[in-house]
Amino acid sequence: MSGFLIARYALYRYSDCQILLQCLDELTTKKPATKFVQIISTDCIQNYPACNLPTVLVYHNGALKSNYVGVRSFGRRCIPEGVALTLCQSDPVLNDGRSKKELSREAVLERVRERFLEKVVERVISSEIMFASFAGFDEI
Repeated sequence: MSGFLIARYALYRYSDCQILLQCLDELTTKKPATKFVQIISTDCIQNYPACNLPTVLVYHNGALKSNYVGVRSFGRRCIPEGVALTLCQSDPVLNDGRSKKELSREAVLERVRERFLEKVVERVISSEIMFASFAGFDEI
């Protein structure tokens, strides 16, 4: 297999696994050039420690490129944009496959950073509006 493969080891009963699963599911629809697979950890590695879940392994052309153990590997809050930013730190894992030419690592990372920052700003503004509304302020 050529290209990138992201394998996630998880157990459905753990909330951290469910949070990361939601983020990766969203990225799956946005990044069709990247192959995502999910593996039940106990089906793959006998006695795999639950404290290491979720685990994400990134392969490129069959070689392991990086691994992430635990949901905190993706930042304080696990959101799709943060997961994308973390995954793209080592390689342009999340090329969307829509471009005829392969984007450089820097170009992919820059696009992912922009999306991450847009989402953070959007959440901050939304939080300020909710706080102002709750506190009874008309303006922020």
